[in-house]
Amino acid sequence: MTTMLSAPQSAQAIGLCCWFEQQVFALLGSWITEIGESGPKLAMLELSDHAAWRAQRWYELLPTAPPGADAHLGGTEALEALVLSAHSVDGAANTIEKFVVAETLLGLLAQSVAELSERTTEIAGAAVRRIAGIVATDLDIDLASCRLVLSASETRPNPELLAGFDQLRGPFEATSTLEFLD
Repeated sequence: MTTMLSAPQSAQAIGLCCWFEQQVFALLGSWITEIGESGPKLAMLELSDHAAWRAQRWYELLPTAPPGADAHLGGTEALEALVLSAHSVDGAANTIEKFVVAETLLGLLAQSVAELSERTTEIAGAAVRRIAGIVATDLDIDLASCRLVLSASETRPNPELLAGFDQLRGPFEATSTLEFLD
């Protein structure tokens, strides 16, 4: 049986999803100008834009009473390290690696959203479940977009460039980011 989230845990989980989406938006948005090909550039622009839109949806669900919504925003130490390591693929020559990282981060978001929805009560968390459903659909579309760019490319990702990122993502493969909350 899945343990349901209490109200403070739910706010913390929503805050984590919001923070994570903000980080994905910032990272992918910073890569847009580095991508030269128009198709992948447009795909990265859409991925970044969608992350910003999803972050806003999560932010709207956070409590507005003191201490306020911003008090709930933040990542876990492991997730912060993963996002920081994603910056190692900066550079104009690393388009494929950027999409590998984007696909991984979006996949982690999808896992977290699914778990948040599953661990939210139907009555008390109706808004959370509704937004989670919308976000999950949007993430599925974005993951498909990443896979399309990756499958259309004739080059393969450089494993050396992704080594640090891959090492830090390991703990997340068997569980969602919500499992790392305090």
